[in-house]
Amino acid sequence: MPPDFSHRTNSLSWQIRQTVQRTGEWFDYQFSRINIDGPEIQSWAWLEPLARGLFWLMVAGLALWLAWLLYQGVMAYLNRPKAPGIRQSQAIREEALRQAAYWWKEAQRLAQQGDYAAACKALYMAGLARLNDTETVIYRPSRTDGEYLAQLVDASNRPYELLIRTHERLTFGDGQATEETYQRCRRAYQEIAQS
Repeated sequence: MPPDFSHRTNSLSWQIRQTVQRTGEWFDYQFSRINIDGPEIQSWAWLEPLARGLFWLMVAGLALWLAWLLYQGVMAYLNRPKAPGIRQSQAIREEALRQAAYWWKEAQRLAQQGDYAAACKALYMAGLARLNDTETVIYRPSRTDGEYLAQLVDASNRPYELLIRTHERLTFGDGQATEETYQRCRRAYQEIAQS
């Protein structure tokens, strides 16, 4: 007895597929009967050389740009700072001291203007400059307050801890800087400067 395949020709999904196929064929037939001549397009002989010229101009520009990037990379490599010698190390320490002095003056100026939060931040930066100067903790812009605190485990580093904790609270917390907050930070920095 042969198998019954009537469900393949009578099922709903088969009938839907057949209807979609027949509709598509009907549209193809209708559009094939329409004979529309397209517009006459003029032949522009100058367009192909122009396109080729623009292509090669872009290739040359890209090559010049890549050569410039390579040149910049080589020059940056050749001009990189060498290992610091005694003179360079001394110059770095003097620069750090100037930075600390700059931040100290900036803190006083900001406090006179009533911007105690910025003044505390300036004292914090002065403290970091002093840490770098004494080579207790070398300054790195990527270092977090927690990393600085982890490096300062000695009890004599309490003024640094006060500056760092205040900076943390003012920058990342919801603490408000008052004149009293600034005065505490100022006294802490003065202790650091005297040590």
